[in-house]
Amino acid sequence: MTTALQNKKGFSLIEVLVAVCILSISMLAILEAVVITIEHNLNNVSRDESVRIAEAKMNELRNTTFSTLASGSSSVTRNFRRFTRTFNIQWTINNLSANSIAIVVMVTWTYKGIQHTHSVTSMVSTDV
Repeated sequence: MTTALQNKKGFSLIEVLVAVCILSISMLAILEAVVITIEHNLNNVSRDESVRIAEAKMNELRNTTFSTLASGSSSVTRNFRRFTRTFNIQWTINNLSANSIAIVVMVTWTYKGIQHTHSVTSMVSTDV
């Protein structure tokens, strides 16, 4: 029995508990970093989607007959990464002169209670 007490090559219970606590704290920090990264990534995906929506609407308006252009609004819902986001699109037509107009397309969406906006502006003229 005395040989078992003198053999001290293993870890004590206190050493194991301290190691588990240190690992748990470091894993919680890593998990928080992962959550922040995912949130930023979703915000960037939403911003990229708003750019695509604004460009598509601007191309549609630029290809519309000059005399039929009018201001308006609509909304679009997109799904990505198991999330659904609704984007509101508003376009305004401002007369600059008799034969030219400015088109402004604004896409808005809400993420975590904060409203974000992306806008695109273009000028269109008729052939005289």
